[in-house]
Amino acid sequence: MSRSPLRYPDSPSESAIIAEQVFKEIKALKVAATPVHFTLLYEKSSQLDPELAENLTELIEAEEYNDLTVYPLFLDLLKSILNQQLPTKEVGSLLSEALTSISSWSAQSCEQQKTLEKSIDFLKSHQQHHDVVSHTEHNILPAIKELHQATGELQKKLNESAAVIKKLSRDLDDANHLAKTDSLTGIANRRGYNEIVMKKIKQAKAESQTFGMLLLDLDHFKSVNDNYGHLVGDSALRYISKLLKAEIKGHDEIARFGGEEFVILLHNINYDNALKFGEKLRATIEKKSLRIKDHDKPLRLTASIGIAIYQMGESSDDVFQRADKALYMAKTKRNCVRGEHQL
Repeated sequence: MSRSPLRYPDSPSESAIIAEQVFKEIKALKVAATPVHFTLLYEKSSQLDPELAENLTELIEAEEYNDLTVYPLFLDLLKSILNQQLPTKEVGSLLSEALTSISSWSAQSCEQQKTLEKSIDFLKSHQQHHDVVSHTEHNILPAIKELHQATGELQKKLNESAAVIKKLSRDLDDANHLAKTDSLTGIANRRGYNEIVMKKIKQAKAESQTFGMLLLDLDHFKSVNDNYGHLVGDSALRYISKLLKAEIKGHDEIARFGGEEFVILLHNINYDNALKFGEKLRATIEKKSLRIKDHDKPLRLTASIGIAIYQMGESSDDVFQRADKALYMAKTKRNCVRGEHQL
């Protein structure tokens, strides 16, 4: 059986059952039955994207499912669907080959034109053979001029096509980038993290170097949304993202894994130095504060951090699970750092 080109290949009876479940959940959540909520909750019920379904379930269980919290997820979903419909690698390869061919042809054409122009000058300067010159002027030269003209027009069209191809290539790259970028904070999202961590593992194997993984979770973040509102909560997440960007360096990477949880990948670092970095980061977050409009007291945040070091030959899930266990231990106390050796 051929694969359906549609994202939702459910039969009419199957989709009717899922739709009924979705409407019941919309009613229970007390949100408007908009296309945004229907689509997201349909995705949750159908489990087409386990990561998205998990994020939505976490929001519902935390009683944080609302227009503001789910809209970024909806945008990420749209971008991921767009990205799946664009065969970026295949098209990018074809575009690259086309651009190379155009560039090569243009260079050769320019050289040929110079050669023809020199030949024309040479023929015109040698008048001793009247018949040859006459034939050249009346037959060869007009043909060459037409060739010149046609070549010039072709070059113009090719240059225009090259410009369009370059723009399309940039658009494809942009679409691919957006699908892996968190729309709220501008850093890598969960899909982006998956790509980054695989590159880190490949790099570690090639250079025989390891890397550290830090999982950071903002403490009691639900109270921030409850006390200050989701707009302030979003601002706090953007603020933390900027702070993390300022703290990392070189080949280090960060990503928003979901909600108020972030991943930091530290390049070529040992366990002790990763702990020192985590403690410094924790202290920096605790020391900083955000001034909130119409509130006398500034907003202060703390974070719990779990740390693990990648071991050569293991999978990304293996190191993540150890970091996650360390984070769980840190969250039992809050505002502290725990490493895998403390498990």
